[in-house]
Amino acid sequence: MKTGLGLYRRYRMLYAYTNLFRFWLRNKLLGFDVANLFLQRVDKTSIKLILIKNGASIGNNCDVETGLIFHNCKGYSNLIIGNNSHIGKNCFFDLRDQVEIEKNVVISMQCTFITHIDINRSGLSKYYPATTGKISIEHDSYIGANCTILMNTRISNHSFIAAGSLVTKDVESHSMVGGIPATLIKTIK
Repeated sequence: MKTGLGLYRRYRMLYAYTNLFRFWLRNKLLGFDVANLFLQRVDKTSIKLILIKNGASIGNNCDVETGLIFHNCKGYSNLIIGNNSHIGKNCFFDLRDQVEIEKNVVISMQCTFITHIDINRSGLSKYYPATTGKISIEHDSYIGANCTILMNTRISNHSFIAAGSLVTKDVESHSMVGGIPATLIKTIK
């Protein structure tokens, strides 16, 4: 049985709006990169609010943990998270292109999402020009801890990505994959 007047929840929201203002102030005075660093130090309620108010699309009943790092962005409009999804602690999101996470997806801690390659300072750039590509994670999928998902990758629905995997190509639905690079372990019935 819950008692009280919801004071704690109200305090959390007031604190989140205070952090939203602090983010906005840093952005206006010091630039987006400094404000973006501030995001790594705020609580879960503040992260969600700041992301939504700065362009991200986050569905209902989502759990977004702390310590997230966002790279290559001037806002968060390339981040789309569906209803009832979980983003674990200390994940890294390269938002040069879109990262779309559909409903009922669980992403464990310290996962990395890379949406571009750009080696323009190297002589290799004439062989490997800068490219970007979307990452799409379809509904009811699971990504284990410390996975890396590369650009132009679609993880189909009901997929299981084993911890520590490197996903370099599309994953078919109802598949368990793992390894470096990730390969099919088994089909999930």
